[in-house]
Amino acid sequence: MKSIKKLYQEKYRKYGVDPRSLCWHEKGAAHQRFRQFWAEIDFNDKSVLDIGCGFGEMAKFLKKRYRGVLYTGVDIVPDFIEEAKKLNPGYRFLVSDYFSNPIDEKFDVVLASGVLNSNVSSNMGYRKKAIKIMFEHAKKVFAFNMLGSHPQPKNTKESNIWYADSLLVLNYCVSLTRRVILRAHYNPRDFTVFMFPVSDKK
Repeated sequence: MKSIKKLYQEKYRKYGVDPRSLCWHEKGAAHQRFRQFWAEIDFNDKSVLDIGCGFGEMAKFLKKRYRGVLYTGVDIVPDFIEEAKKLNPGYRFLVSDYFSNPIDEKFDVVLASGVLNSNVSSNMGYRKKAIKIMFEHAKKVFAFNMLGSHPQPKNTKESNIWYADSLLVLNYCVSLTRRVILRAHYNPRDFTVFMFPVSDKK
């Protein structure tokens, strides 16, 4: 995680409050992923945890579209959290290496947009651990997106990015809960997964 944190800090020093600091080419790339969340989740009157919140762009979207949202954003980069607090006063933002030290709290909705794309040692093992941790903290739904597809895309020149096999990821998610949705129609190299706890009757 130290190498991931260092990468984002370097980009922040170079670009400041800019999508490129979050490894997005432009805002539209993030917003395309956000729209997949809207398609399946009713955020009204829900507690929401946004893991890897960056500058709090998700908080802005939720405020415009839904009522009664109790939002918490966490990120490993302190600079991002400081900027998020300035840009989104009244919301809760915390510095946290969530996969190593998760918040001892459950939320109705847990989101992770763009945080599972880094090229690390044991890529699938790292992602399985992260998915399990995040899913365990969701009361109603955990939703995440990831770069990749099926079949798995070939390596690119972006050495800091790893593209997953979406069906391998889906198979792992189904091992945790039988209530799973895969959305893979909106981008040829990106997919979104929704995981619902079996005990949730709604």
